[in-house]
Amino acid sequence: MAKRNLEEYTFADAYIGSFSRNLMNKVDLVRLASCKDLTAAENVLQEFGYGEAKELYGGDIEWFIRREQNKLFDLVYDTIPERKELALCLFPFDYHNIKVCLKSEFLGMVPNEDNLMSTGDIDWKSMVAMVRDRNLVFMSPIMREAVLEVADVFSRGHDPQEIDIILDKACYKDMVRAAEENGDEFLIDMVKLNIDILNLKTFIRLKEMNKPWSFFQKVYLEGGNISEQFFISSYEEPYAQIADKLAPYGLREVMAEGGRAIKESGDFAVLERLCENKMMDYCRQAKYYTFGIEPIVGYWYAKEAEIDNLRIILGGILMGSEPDEIIERLREPYV
Repeated sequence: MAKRNLEEYTFADAYIGSFSRNLMNKVDLVRLASCKDLTAAENVLQEFGYGEAKELYGGDIEWFIRREQNKLFDLVYDTIPERKELALCLFPFDYHNIKVCLKSEFLGMVPNEDNLMSTGDIDWKSMVAMVRDRNLVFMSPIMREAVLEVADVFSRGHDPQEIDIILDKACYKDMVRAAEENGDEFLIDMVKLNIDILNLKTFIRLKEMNKPWSFFQKVYLEGGNISEQFFISSYEEPYAQIADKLAPYGLREVMAEGGRAIKESGDFAVLERLCENKMMDYCRQAKYYTFGIEPIVGYWYAKEAEIDNLRIILGGILMGSEPDEIIERLREPYV
């Protein structure tokens, strides 16, 4: 797909950019986390364009979150010049739905609608029918091959873990393929950084579990900037040494601080938060683009991060957590 002229994004950039003024900053999130109950939280949310949230009256936080995700999906895809330009951002939802369909099939069950995502590039009802009937013609070649591979591998080994491994590898391979076809360097680098971060988190978890490096080879995601050999050669090294080697990839601090927290307390939360903040740092670069796909991607990521923070805050309020406990778990906002 040929890269579009910047002028073709003028309307989409201006329209979606108008919603950026409602994004919540750290002070706003702290204020929300300090609310005594969900009713008070709803009042604060209305100040940022969320409108009435009837789901919160009964404590149904997940339905509120899903509704906001759907609204974000509709906003972006009703506005951009062509849907497939950002289809790569929806592939994780498509592959999630494929997992649900195949696992349900192998258990002799019908996929539960509650477990399916409505924000994929392929409508979830169509996905259910496609997987059920093995009518895969409208899938990408990578996706199609992955579905057939899962069916074959599971029929021989009946290992449910293989379903996740095969489809996860295919998902990110598809994302890299789509980003490169789009030709936008911002998207390509974003996908590659995401893959590097996922590989790093997997590497550390398997290292802490004393899994052999051969297992990491099995789950390693291709397409990032950090090679498989880098991780394998680092398997026996201390985190501080690995951190120094990650400096050229911009992940030194993530590894150093996250690895220290794991060694001192066994807590992976610091690493997770640092990884999320690293992705946010990258996506904030979209602020410096006036026209193009970048401001749209930046807003999308910003809003996704905000919605994730809302899940943490509203869940904490519902559970009666102290504000400080909730705030400590939040990821960095875009603004």
